[in-house]
Amino acid sequence: MRKDFGAKPCIYPEPVLIIGTYNSDGTPNAMNAAWGGIHEDTEISICLSPEHKTVENILKRKAFTVGFATQETVVGSDYVGIVSGNNVPNKFEKSGFHAEKSKKVDAPIIMELPICLECKLKTTPRATASASVRSSI
Repeated sequence: MRKDFGAKPCIYPEPVLIIGTYNSDGTPNAMNAAWGGIHEDTEISICLSPEHKTVENILKRKAFTVGFATQETVVGSDYVGIVSGNNVPNKFEKSGFHAEKSKKVDAPIIMELPICLECKLKTTPRATASASVRSSI
């Protein structure tokens, strides 16, 4: 039996997006983003809280990657979603992920994730409770 939930901002099943950036010292960083999706043909939009280390990294480097977690990467993907890069400097290393530098943007590609979008920052997020980061893929 179908149930009408009304207009809701959701996609099901919701993909687990892993955002890859570089910290100021050049080490890779990753976080699990709950809200994001394709904005236009060649753009992606991700909603992030401004206090995340990832937002700071994106604003400095003007780039990031978006990987799609899989069942095989659930442990590392969960870890980067629970632990803050503000509190654990070697968070990426502890996740068990491995990275290589993107040839297209100044951001890491997480080798264990089968799909990677390499993104250049298009609009700078406003300082609100939820910052929308738009980028060109």
